[in-house]
Order: sequence, then C-alpha cells, then structure tokens
Amino acid sequence: MDRVSELCLFDSNNSNNKANHVLVNEYESGQGIFPHHDGPLYYPVVATINLNSYGILDFYEPLDTSSNPQTKSTLFNDRYIGSVYLKARSLNIVADKMYTHYMHGIAERTTDLLLNYEDCLKRSEESVENAVVIHNWTANSLGDIQSQLCHRGKRVSVTIRYVPNVSKINWNTLLCRN
Repeated sequence: MDRVSELCLFDSNNSNNKANHVLVNEYESGQGIFPHHDGPLYYPVVATINLNSYGILDFYEPLDTSSNPQTKSTLFNDRYIGSVYLKARSLNIVADKMYTHYMHGIAERTTDLLLNYEDCLKRSEESVENAVVIHNWTANSLGDIQSQLCHRGKRVSVTIRYVPNVSKINWNTLLCRN
C-alpha cells in the first residue's frame, strides 16, 4: 500500500492521503463482475494490481432518464463504451469521470478476441463473439497485429483505495468481550 500511496493518487488539496483499504479477490476463468459503480464511500480513484492472468475491464454509460437514447436502454450491450486490457502483473488506475460517472465490470468469458480500434471499424458490420475493443492497445504493447485471441486463466486482483471516513472500532466491544 505504501508504494501505491507514494504515487500521490489519493491526494487532494495537499492532503497527503494514504491508501487505507485493500481488497483481494480471486477469479476463475469465466468468472466476471457485474457492471456497477463503487459508490460514494471511496475517494474517486482506484488502483488495482492484476496477478496471474490478464483481465478485460469493460465500461458502460450509466442508466439514466435523460434524452440520450444510449443511456435509456436497460441493456448493458447498448450502453457499452469500450474496454481496457489489464495486463498480468500490472498496476491499473481508474480515476475521475471514468470512476465516478461510468459503470465498470468484467464479462463472464473464458476467451477474449481482442481488437484494436482500426480492426473494430473494419468489422463494424459483423458481430464477433467475445470480441472487445481495447482502448489501451498500444499502451500494453500488444503489437501491430489487428486482433488477438486470448484465453483467461485464474486472475487475482488486489484493489487499493483510500476511504476518507473511517470509523474507529473497539474490537473487544464488537466481539462482546469485556
């Protein structure tokens, strides 16, 4: 946590906030995370370390009642805006509007057909099963190829956050010990 805190991700107005919340999850191949918002309890930055296997983090417009037809649909596929590749052994940071406005999740798949943006434009008329547009293609050194089929393995995510309002708990009272 100290190494992530040294990146000053959780600082606002020279507050020097440090990470104080860690969540470790293990996902088998084919397991996903339903699209969601993390909620207002967390500082609007999340740092995730991915171990073992890669992951694909999908982003969606939130459901609202505005006049925008893309956000009126209750179907996630209609509100999908793109994905980022979470390389194994990497630190990924989601902040600002990507964290506070858009929903994020991981689809339940065992394989992913990774497409760069140009290949996606070429295939726009056809539906390709398990295809995802990777918006950080070059940042992950995925190469000059137009697409890549990947097989998911077991993935461990270490999610690091700053929670601004932390309660001090007397564990003896909580556990009914005198």
